[in-house]
Amino acid sequence: WLVWGKLRDSVDPGRPASLRRAFGLWRGQFALAGRQKALMLDEYRRWLGDVPESMVAEAYRISFRVHLEELLLGKLSSSSWMKWMRLERQHHLDAALTRGKGAILLFPHAGNFMLMHAVMGLAGRKYTQYAARGMAPPDVASAHADVFANNKWRREARAAREDNEDRLPITFISLDTPVRHLYRCLARNELVGIAFDGRIGAKWSKAAYLGRTALLSTGPYKLAAATGAAIVPTYCLAPDQAENVCTFGAPLFGNDSSALMAEFLSEAVGPWLAKHPEHYGIWLAHCRERAAVDDHPLFTDYAPDDRWKRWE
Repeated sequence: WLVWGKLRDSVDPGRPASLRRAFGLWRGQFALAGRQKALMLDEYRRWLGDVPESMVAEAYRISFRVHLEELLLGKLSSSSWMKWMRLERQHHLDAALTRGKGAILLFPHAGNFMLMHAVMGLAGRKYTQYAARGMAPPDVASAHADVFANNKWRREARAAREDNEDRLPITFISLDTPVRHLYRCLARNELVGIAFDGRIGAKWSKAAYLGRTALLSTGPYKLAAATGAAIVPTYCLAPDQAENVCTFGAPLFGNDSSALMAEFLSEAVGPWLAKHPEHYGIWLAHCRERAAVDDHPLFTDYAPDDRWKRWE
């Protein structure tokens, strides 16, 4: 609440150095993280083996920086965004659009993907982001109060955050919006952004991911197969003491959604995450903490019951 209600008023998008001076405060968040640190380390070791505990600390450093930089979202302009992020391999994105069927930017919850959303709009791209917004439904929040605290401070912080997002020259939609809206965006040769590892969706599929069995939404791949749109793997890095980097991978095409999903996971995002695992720790821990909320935990090996088996 203090960050979104108070600190954001003082953030100057034209002075990166002023905000970077606060990055070192991540150590406070790390010290107070408690059980989440152990869960994150366990997630890393299930994925990568016997990694050092320092990887967990690095994940918190990156996450803290990303959260601070999100205060910029409603303040950036078509020129100031370049102080905070640079785009690499844009030729892949341009190549995807030459077919006239739009492109789906498919990305993991790693690095400053929110800044990437902003940059797409500020750079003049027509961009629609499919995302979960708002607070958890009251019944879900009350049933899982340990991870979905619903109080005045969190509601005000969420409202301030979404107000910042709504100032961006992009469109946000959620599960409540009919999927035909995305079809129309792609038919106009626009960009649609989707986090492939997000936990909202209508249908889930078992998939080999990071050496484990995951439950992932089939929606992005079916959308690409049905529309002819390209899938463009999109990655966001937050290098220490430097601007963020958004890199576009080679576009993927095809009319077989299962094959597209397998190719994306095994040949695109999987290898990238293995090179930059510290950018993914917070999302791994976030999903682990919420494993009991619904019938589709990110990984089946920590499912608290058998509900997930409906997706076999």
